[in-house]
Amino acid sequence: MNATASRLSSALVSTAAALLMTVGASAQAQELQPARNPLGVYAGATAGFGINNWHCDETCDRAVFSGKVFAAKRLTPGLAAEVNYFVFGKRTRSNDGAVAQVKGWNSEERKSHAWAVGINWEVDLIQDFTNQIRVGFAKVTQKTETNLLNGSTASSKDDFTAPYLGAGLAFRLTNEIKLLSNADVIFKGRRSEYLLSVGAMAEF
Repeated sequence: MNATASRLSSALVSTAAALLMTVGASAQAQELQPARNPLGVYAGATAGFGINNWHCDETCDRAVFSGKVFAAKRLTPGLAAEVNYFVFGKRTRSNDGAVAQVKGWNSEERKSHAWAVGINWEVDLIQDFTNQIRVGFAKVTQKTETNLLNGSTASSKDDFTAPYLGAGLAFRLTNEIKLLSNADVIFKGRRSEYLLSVGAMAEF
């Protein structure tokens, strides 16, 4: 019995020593690893539905395929200075006969794009999930082609600056890659632009 107990004690001591050595080696290896994302920058892209707020009479495209690309420099682990470029797909609206006679046109097509500059504030929620809040200003260009009653086409371009707000959820897939679900709004009354999108970002 004593011999058996002695062998068991020796085995337990050996196992414990091996575990301690393994943990120590792992900790040392982690300490020796280079810092993650040493440049402190990230970039990514999302795609989804661009939603407009313009007035419609007979028919109107409310949601069209749209997206954005972005890049940023981290100021702190949870705060980054960010630049976004939005592209909103072509949308069309048309008037019925009576309204067309009053307004002088049958249909319109509009395309929009925008540059947005601001900050992205990230807050850790639970393991691997991060909340993102974006605030800034956007420079928007909207190009419109109007089909007039006489059969001709009139083109116009409108540039304006407007406040920009975004919110989203990020899931860390790897140390460098996050999956994104975003909602972005550029506020300008009937000319406001909305984007609901999903995508990914990579950190460097």
